[in-house]
Amino acid sequence: MVQDTRNRLIQAITHQAGKISYFCTAENIPANLAVHELRKSFKRLRALLRFYTEIPETNIPQLRNDIRNFGKLLAPLRESSVNLDLFDKEVPGNKLLPERKIKNAREMLVQKNKSLLERGFRENNLNKTIESFFDEFETLISDNPGNEQLTKIHFFREVGQTYLKSITVYQQLPLNPHPEEWHQLRKKLKQLWYQLDFIRFLHPRYFKLKTDQLNKITDQLGEDHDLHIFSEELISQGYGFAKEEVHILKNQVEHLRELNQIKLHPRLKQFFSAPPGEFNQKLERFFKL
Repeated sequence: MVQDTRNRLIQAITHQAGKISYFCTAENIPANLAVHELRKSFKRLRALLRFYTEIPETNIPQLRNDIRNFGKLLAPLRESSVNLDLFDKEVPGNKLLPERKIKNAREMLVQKNKSLLERGFRENNLNKTIESFFDEFETLISDNPGNEQLTKIHFFREVGQTYLKSITVYQQLPLNPHPEEWHQLRKKLKQLWYQLDFIRFLHPRYFKLKTDQLNKITDQLGEDHDLHIFSEELISQGYGFAKEEVHILKNQVEHLRELNQIKLHPRLKQFFSAPPGEFNQKLERFFKL
């Protein structure tokens, strides 16, 4: 079982590295979609590489840090794309805003997104830099001395720790969490989701249930974060709207966040119904420890 799990891990990591190389060079895919897919693969990779956390003297921590930095560089590009999508979805139907201003604001958002993509991904060759980094990634992982040191205990401890950290962040949320507090929870749960998805083969029915729950929760948390970023962008930049009009948009966004959180709370409560000790007991049975 241990060797099979090691091989599965290496295959999962190299698969994501291959996807990253593809999206860096694919010319038939919109740049916004490529950036989105790259960031998803970065997050999954970093979650999978955490299985090496307790293995000493490997290059894994540096690799995770490098991948994290790539994700940070692409974050403004992704946010710009999401802002445009949210604008198209929520703003045109607002009868309290002049159509002329809506049209002008949209054009400014389009131009900002286009500029960020050109300067932040193509012209500065960031896509080539990322591609070059991952060209050698398969060799770095396959030849990593930490592979032979991985045991069932490492996989068990990492997933257990991620669950513990996630439920701790959840339990420490105030009555009315700040958007950044919701975002921190989302990052922990994304990591947990990728790790549970990886070990799904140990107990397909149980982990399908948990990953399906996490998928819905992280989507909702992502929507909350996107709406917050969108609101902050409108407030800081204005986009030709008067102060009162920006206030109207801010209230509209806050209402959407409130509706989203109404469904979010019971789903989080359901997912975290098992305390860490009970969750670890299940993992012990699945890993046959």
